[in-house]
Amino acid sequence: MNKLTLMMLGATLLLAAPVCSAEPTGLQIMQMVDARDDGDDLIQHMQQRLIDRRGDVRAREMISFRKDYGRDSKSITYFLAPSNVRDTALLTWDYDGVAKEDDQWLYLPALKKVRRISASDRGDYFMGTDFTFEDIKQVPELEDYNWSLIGSETVDGHDMWLVEGEPKSDDLKKNLGYSKTRYTIRKDINMYVRVDFWDRKGQELKHLVSDEIKQIDGIWTAMRGSMTNIQSGHRTELEFSGQRYNTGLSDSTFSERMLKRGYRGE
Repeated sequence: MNKLTLMMLGATLLLAAPVCSAEPTGLQIMQMVDARDDGDDLIQHMQQRLIDRRGDVRAREMISFRKDYGRDSKSITYFLAPSNVRDTALLTWDYDGVAKEDDQWLYLPALKKVRRISASDRGDYFMGTDFTFEDIKQVPELEDYNWSLIGSETVDGHDMWLVEGEPKSDDLKKNLGYSKTRYTIRKDINMYVRVDFWDRKGQELKHLVSDEIKQIDGIWTAMRGSMTNIQSGHRTELEFSGQRYNTGLSDSTFSERMLKRGYRGE
C-alpha cells in the first residue's frame, strides 16, 4: 500500500469517525435542571419526620401547591397536623433571575401574624427542619452562584454530572449560609438526586438525597427525600404522595389572603 493510498485511507477514517461534542458547562447543566419538565402546576401531600440525634421523632402532615408562570413560579404549603403547627403556611413567589428579589411569607396562626422573609433570612431554618427557606425552592437562583462541572460518575446504574456552585460574594455566602454546594444530577432526566452543602467556614454541613424517582403523568418525580445535618446529627425525612399535575390551579391559590385563611380542602 503506497503513501498516497494510506493518506486517502486515513482521511476516510477521520471523516467517518464520530464527532465528539463538547461537554456542557456547569451553568448549562443547571439551566437544564431548571428547565426540565415538572408540570405547569402540582398538588401533593407530604409526610414529614424530624429525627434528632437520640432518635426521637416528630411527625407532621402537609399539603403543597405550586404553579409556574413562565420561568417564575409560586407555591404555598400548609401544615395540617399536629395541632400545634396546623394552619402554619409558607407562601413563595420565586422570580427567575436576580433583577427582582423572591418574595416569601410565613403565616404563624398562634400569633395571627404574617412574617415577611427577607433576602438576609434565606439561610434561616424553616420550622425546625434541616431545610432553610432557600432550600425549599426547587432550584437555587442560578445567578447567585459560579457553577463548575467537576466530573461525572455512575450511581445505581445511572450516569451523573457533578456540578459545584459557589456563591459569588461573601454577602451571598452569609445570607445563604453556604460556602459551596455540590449537585449530583442524572444525565438522562436532568434531575438532581443528591445535594451536598458546606457551611460558611467551608466545613461539610449536610446532605439532601432524593429517592424512589419515578414517572407520574410522564413527569419524573421523587417520592421520598431526606436532609441530614452531619454536624448536629438531626435529620428531616419527607415522603410525597397524591401527586396531581396540570390541574389548572387558580392564581388566587397563591395570595396572602389564602395564606391567612389556611387550607380548607379542595
